[in-house]
Amino acid sequence: MEILVFIIIIGLITFTFLFDLWLSILNYKNRNQPIPQNVSDIYEKDEYQKKLDYSMDNFRFNMVTSIISFVFMLFLLFVGAFPYFKEVSESLSSNFHVQILIFLGIYFAISFVVGIVTSYYDDFVIEEKYGFNKKTKKIFIIDKIKGFFLMVIFGGAFVFLLTTLYEKFEVGLSFYVIALSSIIAILLFMNFFYVKLIIPIFNKLSPLEESTLRQKVEDFAKEAGYTVNKISIMNASKRSTKLNAFFSGFGKMKQVVFYDTLFDKLSEDEMVAILAHEIGHSKHKHLITGLIRSIFLMAIFLAVLVFTLNSPILSEAFGFTEAHFGFGLIIFGVLLSPISILIELFVAGLSRKQEYQADEFARSYGYGSHLETALKVSVKENFSNLTPHPLYVKLKYSHPTVSSRIEAIRRNEEK
Repeated sequence: MEILVFIIIIGLITFTFLFDLWLSILNYKNRNQPIPQNVSDIYEKDEYQKKLDYSMDNFRFNMVTSIISFVFMLFLLFVGAFPYFKEVSESLSSNFHVQILIFLGIYFAISFVVGIVTSYYDDFVIEEKYGFNKKTKKIFIIDKIKGFFLMVIFGGAFVFLLTTLYEKFEVGLSFYVIALSSIIAILLFMNFFYVKLIIPIFNKLSPLEESTLRQKVEDFAKEAGYTVNKISIMNASKRSTKLNAFFSGFGKMKQVVFYDTLFDKLSEDEMVAILAHEIGHSKHKHLITGLIRSIFLMAIFLAVLVFTLNSPILSEAFGFTEAHFGFGLIIFGVLLSPISILIELFVAGLSRKQEYQADEFARSYGYGSHLETALKVSVKENFSNLTPHPLYVKLKYSHPTVSSRIEAIRRNEEK
């Protein structure tokens, strides 16, 4: 039985890897498809070739990192590294909570080091080559240190919570209900305070100053019946030239954040169009529905976790003498990967629908043409893919393709 479980787990890891690899190759091969007519004016010929070169470099890099992750996991499983991590953790502490934290900490530390190498290459070779990277090596190192400590603090606290519940309730209904309630509380906290507490650790946020742009923003918000609590500018240019904006928070904590890279590339009306899109998300209650969706997904994920923790055979198949809580968390990630393929199909589809709704909100207030030009500028500046494979879009794209968005804007404008 243990041999069969071992083969099934290795098979799931291999299947997920090969599926993602096949999907990426499918998408990559689609790069030379004809560009949709409504976005054919975005790139000049030389610029589009540069964009294709960027896609090729990213494809190769992502394929290498995927292979590294795949081989790394198989190596740890085949050589019995996880039972060894258990022995190390037990030799360093007799406390159950500390043992699990050490066990997962060893795995995380190794993965973190591997991640630093690939991340460095991504930033200072590929992104640097195409003019996107603005990070200095100092910023890169500081970001990694900050990210490491955030993961240790928040990740460690969450694991400690789970081990405490595990000790008190074992793995049953009480464990499930309290763990899910805790996750919901964490999700609510992050939705309320992410911009206020987490983003400032890495980036500086400044209020949108008095200007003709601010006046236009306030005029639009008044017309749309929307209270603008706060509009912030994030110094994203410190790290990258890429463009973006997002909406976050609820109630008095809600705010719109613009990347400062937008200001040199877009007109004031195009900026207001982006704001209108973000307000559209708020008006349609997308943050609330997104939170509900996240809770629903967490309930599914937690059910998978309960299954892994209640199945000693999953640990025993890889060299443990009994069920191991820390290894159960790792196997949980393995089992979740193939399930996530189906979940992504649903989640990504719903997210794309919401993007259309936010676009339509902006268009309904007369900003359709400005939103269209803003989308085209964003695509051009970010080297976005104009010809992704339809299946890749269905599974991986949280936003519709820019061609589809422009087509919807123009169709609704004609109506």
